[in-house]
Amino acid sequence: MKQENNSTPSILSAVQKLRELLTREEKIKWLGIAGLALAVSILEVVTASAIVVFAQVLNDPSVGQKYFQKIGITENLSPGKTVFYVAIAVGVIYLVKNLIAATEVFFQNFSIQKMCHEFKNKLLHRYAKADYGFYLTRNSYFGIQLIGGDVEQTFSNGLTPLVGIISESIIFIFLISFITYLNPSLALVVFSAVLMTSIVFSKKLLPKFYNWGIELQSSGLEAGQSLMHFFHAFKEISLHGKIDFFIRKHQESSIKKARIQAIQFTGNALPKIILEFLFVSIFVVSICYLCLTKESPMSMIGILAGYLYIGFRLMPGLNRIIGYSNMLKSSIPFISRVYEEYKNISSPNGTQDVNEFRFEHSINFENVSFSYIKSNKEVLSNIKLNIKKGECLGIVGETGSGKSTLIDLLLGLLRPVKGSVLIDNKYPANSLQWHQKIGYVPQSIYLLDSNIEQNIAFGEENIDKDKLNQAIDAAQLRKFVNSLPDGTKTLVGERGVCLSGGERQRITIARALYRNPEVLIFDEATSGLDSETESRLMETINSVKKERTVIMIAHRITTLKGCDRIIQIKEGDFKSIDSYEDLHILNNEMEQYAKA
Repeated sequence: MKQENNSTPSILSAVQKLRELLTREEKIKWLGIAGLALAVSILEVVTASAIVVFAQVLNDPSVGQKYFQKIGITENLSPGKTVFYVAIAVGVIYLVKNLIAATEVFFQNFSIQKMCHEFKNKLLHRYAKADYGFYLTRNSYFGIQLIGGDVEQTFSNGLTPLVGIISESIIFIFLISFITYLNPSLALVVFSAVLMTSIVFSKKLLPKFYNWGIELQSSGLEAGQSLMHFFHAFKEISLHGKIDFFIRKHQESSIKKARIQAIQFTGNALPKIILEFLFVSIFVVSICYLCLTKESPMSMIGILAGYLYIGFRLMPGLNRIIGYSNMLKSSIPFISRVYEEYKNISSPNGTQDVNEFRFEHSINFENVSFSYIKSNKEVLSNIKLNIKKGECLGIVGETGSGKSTLIDLLLGLLRPVKGSVLIDNKYPANSLQWHQKIGYVPQSIYLLDSNIEQNIAFGEENIDKDKLNQAIDAAQLRKFVNSLPDGTKTLVGERGVCLSGGERQRITIARALYRNPEVLIFDEATSGLDSETESRLMETINSVKKERTVIMIAHRITTLKGCDRIIQIKEGDFKSIDSYEDLHILNNEMEQYAKA
């Protein structure tokens, strides 16, 4: 059984982290929320006072005349009119208080949700600027869970309870002060009971909510990952007869999550039950106390009316303070994760904006070495490579030899541990302008759950029909598109599930060609095509290579026949191959790779 952590981070530390996540404007807006909460708190006390006065006037209308005289109304009113005007005043006070309370609720919720929305955008932009190597070290669902779940927990269950605690605490202080004004002895009884209850809950219940928050965070991530595995790998799961296994894995994490949530909801409900019992008990004790002090029943009406209103407002308020504290405590793990992620994913070497960028001569690898995060093994070691503009370069090598790593360095997605990758020996590969000149066809295909033309244009709202048609023709997609009733409007399904492997590959190639790039990079991109289609595509590539720089990682050696130069990568180093014919005299290991 998991041992609970008795030493938990304080709510103050979580508040400090929340403060650092907000912008200056958001902090000011949050102060505005607190100001409205203070106004509502003051009006709660005014309302409580009005109830006491109204109870006194109902008992003795002449008391109302005295209150009117204090505010400058000296006219003698009949008992009926006195009660009438006091009733109207109480109604107006209630109306004003509730209008301001409604304004506070509206402003608070919309402001906090806007803060949450803005922070998600900031976090997503930080993810966008992070080094590509950062993504290679973690599960992709982590980021999805963090933005979709943890950020919302941070703001909804972090900032909202914080405002609630401040608001209800102010009301609590004012109402206790008012009870003290009415009857100090009664106030002492109420305050002592509330204080003892609060101490018990803060010492015994709050630490548990922190531990439940950690377990909820963990089980939520596990449940989400198991669902992603189930849907993404359903074909293999079904074929291997492992449906029950994956369903059971999800059920285990889902049941754990449901159990923790049930415990949390129960923990939040218990204070209400206890406080209601406490309130009724104190009320009964108060009546007994007032009777024993020989106060007349008539003189008790005002005090008891005030106590009843204050009690009905104070006890639910205290329950909300405890509930908000529990909520805030359980959200600390989410706040901490969001805070650490936001601070740690910033990349000082992100994509650069080089306005005067030119690609006129060559791509240069100068003594480049690279190893992945959390690994001391060099994938590439002291690489020197010069790729001339307009050259068609072929790359071969065993699986894991570093071919794709070389391409990622050329793309500027990875940063060398040593050395540099420069364009024309001066412009960095991790520049926005360099990315705009590249058409990249990856080995692992990703298609949007949309239609063909949106997958080719890929994020472009105003699709250029001429460029679209040229890309379709160049990628040998015309016959396939013309055979479809909806043409380029045909939906491809999630990750292209409605298409064959070759069709998905050709759409990805058309996507690269749509941008009319100066550099075309194929990372084993023709592996899903049949020989005839590949042959036609290679004719297209050969026809455009005079105008573009082409770099090809080959699955089939025949793909490299039209290359100007071929290199072999082996154990992180290069071996130059003078011609296509020289490929056939490589060692046996390379020949086996070629047949794969």
